This record gives sequence, C-alpha cells and structure tokens, in this order.
Amino acid sequence: MLTFLSPLFLIGLASAVIPLVIHLTRSRRTRRMAFSTTRFFTDQFLRSYRMSQVKELLLLALRMALCAFFALALARPLLRPPGRALMAGQSRSVVLVLDDSASMAYRDNGGTLFDRARDSARRVLDSLAAGDTASLILAARRAAGAQAVFTQPTPELGDVRQAVERLAATNLGTDLTAAVRAARQQLGSSHADSKEIYLFSDMQATGWDLASGAQTDPEDDSLLFAVSVRPDTVENVGVTAVQYASARPMLGVPFAIRAALRNDGPTPRSVTARLYMDGDKDPVGERKVNIDANRWQIVRFHHSFTKGGWHAGRVAIEPDNLAADNARYFAFEVQDAIRVLAVDGAPSSLPRSDELFFFRTALTVSPEGESTVRVDAISPSGLASADLAAYPLVVLANVEAPSPGDAEKLEQYVDRGGNLLVFLGDRVNPDAYNRLLAGRSHMHGGLLPATLGARVGNSAAAGRAPAPDASSNEVGYVAAVDYNHPALATFEDPKFGNLATVSFRAFYRLEPTEGAAVLMRVTAGGAGAPLLLEKPFGQGRVVLFASTADRDWTDFPLKSIYLPWVYRLTSYLAQERLSQVPFTRTGARVPIPFSAAQGLPDLAVRKPDGTIGHAVLGSDARSPLEFLDTSEPGVYAVTERGRDQPPRLFVANLDGDESRFEPIAGDDVKSVLTGDARIAFVSDPTRVTEASLAARRGLRLWDVLLSMALLFALAEPWLANRISMKHYGRREQTSSARVSDPAGHLTADRVRRGSPTPPAI
Repeated sequence: MLTFLSPLFLIGLASAVIPLVIHLTRSRRTRRMAFSTTRFFTDQFLRSYRMSQVKELLLLALRMALCAFFALALARPLLRPPGRALMAGQSRSVVLVLDDSASMAYRDNGGTLFDRARDSARRVLDSLAAGDTASLILAARRAAGAQAVFTQPTPELGDVRQAVERLAATNLGTDLTAAVRAARQQLGSSHADSKEIYLFSDMQATGWDLASGAQTDPEDDSLLFAVSVRPDTVENVGVTAVQYASARPMLGVPFAIRAALRNDGPTPRSVTARLYMDGDKDPVGERKVNIDANRWQIVRFHHSFTKGGWHAGRVAIEPDNLAADNARYFAFEVQDAIRVLAVDGAPSSLPRSDELFFFRTALTVSPEGESTVRVDAISPSGLASADLAAYPLVVLANVEAPSPGDAEKLEQYVDRGGNLLVFLGDRVNPDAYNRLLAGRSHMHGGLLPATLGARVGNSAAAGRAPAPDASSNEVGYVAAVDYNHPALATFEDPKFGNLATVSFRAFYRLEPTEGAAVLMRVTAGGAGAPLLLEKPFGQGRVVLFASTADRDWTDFPLKSIYLPWVYRLTSYLAQERLSQVPFTRTGARVPIPFSAAQGLPDLAVRKPDGTIGHAVLGSDARSPLEFLDTSEPGVYAVTERGRDQPPRLFVANLDGDESRFEPIAGDDVKSVLTGDARIAFVSDPTRVTEASLAARRGLRLWDVLLSMALLFALAEPWLANRISMKHYGRREQTSSARVSDPAGHLTADRVRRGSPTPPAI
C-alpha cells in the first residue's frame, strides 16, 4: 500500500510540464535558402536529421522525469504493509506465539532451539513502549487447543516477560495453525494502530494443518512475523513408531516387536536399538543398524512371556541432539488362557491317528506346565448343541459337511464376531461345502473364502503315512507367503523355520471368492495354487487351509515350524488384535472405559514420573471418564480405589512427526493462514526487531527517487552537450567550389563542414 508522508509536494509534479512547454513554444530561427533541386540531400543527411530529433525527444523526457522524480521525492512516498497507518508514536498490540513442542528442545551450538526463540521474544518485548500491550500463546498440540497464557493482550509487559522466562520445551507435538488463529482472535478486539503476531518456531512442515485450506478474514489487519529458529545442521535419529508383527502375544511363544527408526540427518548413521521390558534396567534385546540419510529403518525384536497379565516396555536408542524421541513405549495384555472348540471329523482310538492329534498337541503341550490354550474336541454331531459363543475360535478338521442347521449356526456365530478355521481332508464332501458354505445366495457371499475344486495329488498315497521315499509322493511345496500378515510376519525371520520346506502329497484346488485374501500358496502350476486363505465375515474372520491338520496329506506336522505356525494362527483368530488397541499421543485425551453396572468408579492414574492424577468427566457420553494430563511420554497405570485388581496400562508417545525437521515453504504458510501478503518471514532471529521496524514502517521510496533524480541530473547535460556538438557545434568552412545548376544559376557557395559533399557537376 503506497502512501505519501508529505503529499503537499505532489503539486510539484506540475513542474514536469515546463520542459515540454519550452520545447513546444521556443522559436526556431531557420535560414531560408532557395534550391532549385534537392537531389544533393542524400539519405545519410536525412537519417542524421531524424536521429537528432529522436535524441532531442529523449532529452525532453529526461528533463521532465528529473522534475517529476524530484517532486515525488519531496512528497516522501512510503510502501507500507496493509493495515492502519504505522508511523512514529503509534500504539502497538503484540501477541507472541512460542513453539514449545518437543522438536524445539533440539540442541544446536550449545543451546536449544527454544533458547533462541525465547531470546528473540525478549527482543520484541524490549522494543515495546509504555502503553503497548502484549500477550503469549503456546503452539504445542494440546487436547484443549492452543494454550493462551494471557486471555488478551495486557499492558503489564513485565508479567509477559516473566511468563516467557518460565517457559521450557515440552514433549508435545506441534500445531502452529491453531496457535496463529488463536493469536488473531486475541487481536480482533484490539484498537491499537499496529497489530502484530510474532511466531517463533523451527517451522516444521508437519506442524501446519496443510489440509485446512486458507482462512482469510477480511477484517483482519494484523501482521504476522514468522521467525525461523531452525538448527544450522540437523543430526538426529528418533524412534518414531512401534508395531507388532503378530496379532497378540501368547505365553511361551516368541512375540515380534518392530520399531521404526528415522535418520533426519544428511549423512548415514549407525545406532544401537535396545528393547526393555517391564521396568528392567538391562535390555532383553539389542540390535545395531545402519540408517541412510533421511530414511527409515525397521528393527525387529522377539520376546517370550512367561506369565499373563499386563506387560509394558520400550524401544530406546542412545542419546543424541533431541532426547525426546530416543524412546518409544508400548503396553498390552497377555491372556492367561484361550478356549478353542475343535470339531474332529476323523476321530481315532489311536492318538497318533486322530485328526486333531498334532493340532491339539501343538497348542496344549507346554514345557512350563499347564498350557494357556484349552482345546475342547467334539464330534460333528455335537456341533448343533455346542455353545459357540463361549469360544472365540471354532475349528473344523476334516469334517464331511455341516448340516444346513449347523451351517446357519456357524454363519451367525462368525457374523457376530466369532472366528472359524477350516482344515480339509479325505472325508470332506466338496459339493456339500460349496452348496452350504459358499455362494452369493448366502450371507456376505458365503462363509468360506473359496469354493472347493478337485483334489490334487496321489490318491493312493493320500491318507497314508509317509513312505520311506516320501519325495516320490510329493506334489508341491509352500511357494509363497504373505509376510505382511500378522499371523505370518514372524516367519520372515529364518531362525523361526522355513515354510518352503513343507511338502504336500495332496490338497484341494481352491477358487477364491470375492473379498478373500491368499496368505500362502503351494507350487502347483503357474504362480502357485492357493493354500491358505482368509475372508472377513461380518465382525469375524474365516481361514481355510487346502490340506489336512494331520500328516495324512502333508509332512507339515512333522516340521518344527508347525508348532509356531499353529500358535500364530490360533492367536490371530482367538484373540483381540493389538492393532485395535490405539496408541495415544502426548497431550491427547484418553477415554477410560468402565462398567456402567458398577457405577462411576474412583480411578487413580499413576503417571510416568510416579505422581498420581485423576480421571475427570468427559464430554462424550460414550466415554464419560477421561484422563487429560498425558503431557509426558511413558506408561500410565489405571487403578480403581477399593478394588483389589491389577492396574490397566496405557501409553502416551511423542508424535512421530517431531523427529522430522523438513521446513515448510513460505507459500504453503500463506495458503494455510491467509492467502495474502501480510506475512513477513524472518530467517535471523537476532534481527527480529529490525525486520519488524522495516515491515511496520514500510519501504521508504524517496531515497530511491532522489537517487534516480541525481542520475538524471548527471545524464541530462551530457546528452544535451552530445547533441549540440554533433549537429550544431561544428565549425563552418567555405568551399572553393562553385556549384551551379545546368542552367548556370548560382545555387550555393557554402557547404557546412561535416555535411555531405555534393557531387561535382
């Protein structure tokens, strides 16, 4: 916005007309000479004359510009930011927005980024005069939104300065968009001449809500100063996530824990990650990994639990420039017992010949004593009277075919959240399975994830124990495994066994139905035939295995990998998946469930630092109890007063984006906040007051205009003298030649030096 401090001098623009008037009205004394012909005026003479006219017009424009620029300079033009007049003696209302998120604790050159931000904020406060007002807003992500230390700008600048001195970086995420909007709201009711917002942050791109779109307020005339306090160089590795490779841990079975590490530096780094469990000071696992620049690396740990109940742990790396992201916590419950209902389609008085012998042995035999898994076996006829709701998993092992009533009962059971595991065999009636459990006419497109086709393999060899030369009977091996699946992810590590060594003498060809996923394949033409398939069905899941649960059609039960495979599959189907247990970010609200029948409990929450907090009534009717004080990363224990029960655990972790220091582009900031030009970017926090003064007062254009006027004043006499010397200042001389026309009349006896010489006649 252009304004003039001395607009009266704009009258001087009229002086620019003076050179034009002189040019148009000056008398031109021309010597009239009579010529009988003009053939002596050559083209060169005419071009020289026209060029002199152009130069005179240029000289005229130069003189007019000299007068105009000098008049404009006297009017003192000022290019200032939008808003009210920002001149000397103005009143100022300032809101300081300090980014107190975890990334601001990054140490660089002997101090933290937050120290730089605080020093820069002090400079702004020192520049305020008596009568000016100031406020303070914190930009870390909190459940209640941006925290305003003062509800409105206050003239008590000393109080604001003391509040700034008491601040420190937290272990919270970043929400710069909400903080700036809160600052603009505070300035909305201010009547100060200058409304200013100072944002001190490392300007992480992840700290802005880029999806919110521009938030333009036509009435907003505040000026935002985005002060960057980024580190000179970024050298940081952080633990950004913890994942579980299996559905849920089972006692005595190695449980896989994966941690994601990010190197946010320009060079590769070598770090050591350690796994700690249940408060132990010594790690239970240790891995050393190399991470490329600006890349992630997955670290895998395995741990076996010897008792049920709640367990907590963390994955940590050695300290570096940012301590807040060097550890990540987790907590989950290990169930003491799992009940499985197995329908035995081929029972036998000889244990080793029973269809469920290997499956049940794998689940119930435990070196520690009593197994955590209980398998209740029934005959196919007992399925009609069985209480399926008491079991999270039902297994069909070589069952000929369920009755129509049993098929409908299984559909309702799985649809309500139960799970079904089906093993095939020589007694299976594929036509009955396809008719009763597959097809679009059934609920959710059928219970089975595939329709059964022809049997593949040596029928004579099928159903018998392996021959001495078993390889002669083999028709395929495990060809492909989906290691991304929670039940199979562990087997990507060769130390847990090699599924590719499992051979099959017979299996059913399966045609996957809509919505089914193939988890394992067997080598049998093309890319491999489906061997293990899964399909969601209502709230439950169905898994189908193309071969047997015993050794009739495969040597799988004789392999050491069979036991962990059965454990993983059973755990995945029979237990609630850990992926459904949410991770909480620091600063978020945590709903605490309780039984409404027992009334509102008195809950105490032990925080990571050992202090006790209390749950409060929440705003959501579905979770009336909430815990709000989750500002510290770590494990929180919830206990109920008056009840002798072990505490329930939950964890709060630092937002993984705090480990990413990519800066946001200036255009993106404008698109998020306003979309206009009322934002000044300050890259040097030590010069914030100079940048503020320049932005508030605007750009003084009169210095530029005076410089141009001086340049024109120097160019004008040089150009005028050059024109005069070339066309009017040359000395005349008399020619000795007399020129006459063919008639003998005298036409001229003088030729100006430098003029074209007429040809002799």
